[in-house]
Amino acid sequence: MRHFFVITFIVAVSLAMLTSCSNEQSTTGVIEIDANINYPELDIKLSDIADITYVPLKMGKDATLLINGAPIRGIFVMSDKIFVADNNATYPKIVVYNFNGEPLYQIGETGRGPGELSGFFHFAVDTIKKEVYIWGTMECQLNVYSIDGQFKKSKKEFNRVFITNLENINNKTLVGFTPDAITFLPEWLSKKTGINIKNSGRSITYFNKDDLSLMDIPDIGYSRIHIEKTGTGSASITTTRNGSYLVTLRSDTTYFMDNYLKITPRFVDITDYNHKGELSIFPVLETDKYVFLTTTIAIGGNYDHNSIKYLAYDKDQHMIFNIKNNSNSDAAFRDNIKILHYNKTLNSNYIVKSFGYKFLIENYKNLPYELKQITDQMKEDDNPVLMLIKFK
Repeated sequence: MRHFFVITFIVAVSLAMLTSCSNEQSTTGVIEIDANINYPELDIKLSDIADITYVPLKMGKDATLLINGAPIRGIFVMSDKIFVADNNATYPKIVVYNFNGEPLYQIGETGRGPGELSGFFHFAVDTIKKEVYIWGTMECQLNVYSIDGQFKKSKKEFNRVFITNLENINNKTLVGFTPDAITFLPEWLSKKTGINIKNSGRSITYFNKDDLSLMDIPDIGYSRIHIEKTGTGSASITTTRNGSYLVTLRSDTTYFMDNYLKITPRFVDITDYNHKGELSIFPVLETDKYVFLTTTIAIGGNYDHNSIKYLAYDKDQHMIFNIKNNSNSDAAFRDNIKILHYNKTLNSNYIVKSFGYKFLIENYKNLPYELKQITDQMKEDDNPVLMLIKFK
């Protein structure tokens, strides 16, 4: 690894040996990635591995409006419903739509009381228990609703709990992840700066779903060497069928938490980035065959979008590939695998892209036929259109 990380984790953390610098990777060990390497090229189309549906979100009788469109990891898709987080400061809520884009009901009321929201929030859905869990960051409160929108219970006044992600990790446990948390300052940096920081926040917080209590499980003891970098925010968790990837720009290692809460290092980014604004590599989706990864960029930085790297790790061949560049043709709009970048959802097999009216008009000539038809019926102040990408 490029940097040394101290991990103190009682719940079964096992470190594996790094593999060789060749492109052949181990299935169980840590996988090194250097985005500057000229990896073999992979020519893959989105339509080869996914089904695509377009859903124009209608306003509804109460003029329901998604102020910021579809947020990262702010969408959960069921067989007949789409849960969309509307994180606006005035009227935060979850709006539930059907696949025709018609609003069915909302979850959450405005305020600071039980079950209420006064600002930004994160949520997770458990389809087995048929419950929706909402963490209100302003209220420091965990709310529980039934999956059809009925308030059930809530708990607040959690001591020193700050969460930028919420994940339904198994049938008993919710995991809150805070990629910016500082739990340990390396000794060499303490000597250099004269600052000694310890236990200033948890990276991972565990909630018991039944009584909403905090579970007594030790945190990951990251050594936060990259203290000058911002965190990855809502993009810091990638949901898979068997667990979740945990990413922070303050660490060059992507960890994997399985459904039994076992944490292991999975990817190590050894890239020497040459383009201003590029920071690190993180996974955005895992299918049966591939783990798709991309380089992230600094918010507000002066960067070139064309320099962003798109990679795929082939789990069968144990190899890393560069994803072939697609053209800007009509077909590419629908088939470009690079749409994976920053479009995560709370599902393991869904990516969702949001298109507003202005974007659709400006790119009208390159739109697929069915999206052109939808655009023809839209007005400037309409809700966005969701591009639901379901991986096979």
